[in-house]
This record gives sequence, C-alpha cells and structure tokens, in this order.
Amino acid sequence: MSILKTRRSLLRPSLIAMSSFLCCNLPYAQDWVPVYEEPKHRLVFENDHALILDVNLPPGYESLYHQHKLDLLYVTISGTKVWAQSMGKEKGFADVKTGDLRFSSDNDSIPYIHRVGNLGTAPFHVIGVGIKDEIVGDIEPLEGDTRGMQLVDRKAHASVYRISLKPGEASGEHRHNLAFTHVYESGGTLRSDTGEAVKVEGGEFLWHPAGESHRFENAGDQTIDIVEVLSH
Repeated sequence: MSILKTRRSLLRPSLIAMSSFLCCNLPYAQDWVPVYEEPKHRLVFENDHALILDVNLPPGYESLYHQHKLDLLYVTISGTKVWAQSMGKEKGFADVKTGDLRFSSDNDSIPYIHRVGNLGTAPFHVIGVGIKDEIVGDIEPLEGDTRGMQLVDRKAHASVYRISLKPGEASGEHRHNLAFTHVYESGGTLRSDTGEAVKVEGGEFLWHPAGESHRFENAGDQTIDIVEVLSH
C-alpha cells in the first residue's frame, strides 16, 4: 500500500457491552455517553493498536458530556475559540490555533468526562490519535535518515514529530520499528514512491504497521505540514 493513501471512515464498533460496563462502574453514568456516541466525535479508525477520532464542531455547537479512556494526541486542522468543561467543574476557555498539537493528558487525568463547545465563527476541526499498544522491551521506534523531522512532544507511550516541507523539499527516508500514524495538517501535492503526484488534504490520515520505511516529497507549490505519532 502506498504511504500516501489516506483513510477517512472505516468502521464503527459495537458499543453495547462497553456502555453497559461503564454505566455500572462510573459516576454520573446517566449524564454522559462514550466518546464514540457523541454526534460530532466520529470514530473513523480502530484496530488492536490504535484508534482515530475525527472531531468537527460547527460554530455554536455544544457537545454532550462524553468519556475519553485513552490519551489522544489532537492535531488541529481548523482552530477557533472554544470552551471545555470537565464534569463537576467550571468551564475553561481557549483560543486554539490551526496547527496546535496537544495530548488529552495535558489538561485532564485519564480517563475523564467532559464536554466542549465552539465559540468561534469557523469550524473547530481536530484529528485525535490514541495509541493502545503497550510495548514490552527496549525497541527504538525510529531509525534512518530523520532529516526534516522535528520532535515536538514526547510522552511515556508516544512521540510526536512534525515534518514541514516547502515546495521541492523532501524528508529523509526513515524506518518505523513500531506502529505509527501520520496526519496531514495541511493539503497539497506529494510525490509517491513510484513518482506519481498525489493530492492530499488537511485532516487525512493513515495508520501504519511496524516495519515500514518511507519518505515524503513535496511536489506542489505550497508548504505541506505532516504530523507523525509514534508508538513507544
């Protein structure tokens, strides 16, 4: 499979058993839903290693209270003014910028229940990447030519790199020894391994199994920003 192909919406798992368990074991069960059931938090990918949420709140939208069980890395595709409120607490306000990156655990202890609202005039669009893997042993997640890759955040379970390519620039070819996900922050045209020009859009993503090697080359006329989320 080409490194450039992207996925948007792949599956939606059954939530009956999960919901039954949570309702019996957590407070405020009658007042919240699992994150997958919040209308604007779409589960667009899940396997044994990771899950990905596509969160897109139109202006004025106020979400239901919902529960997060994984520490997600949020990639901001379209930022605006928002508020967030953990259950039982006061609202907090933020002016989130396009391109901002943050983990759920930066603001709340996992698991947590909260709701969010869009105060701005533009959609609030983020892609949330959650890692399920528990890596055993000392495995170096990344090797090879990391030219063009900037480490922007690191947690016990994940590292986050940003690749920013101006027209004509390319990253070094590197190998991922563990599973990873890349998210396009902005769109443009990339050149594939076969030399084909491929158009990508901001918000597109792809999960990859361990053992893949790849590089990115900007074949277009505008800067492309890519975020890679690596398992540890």
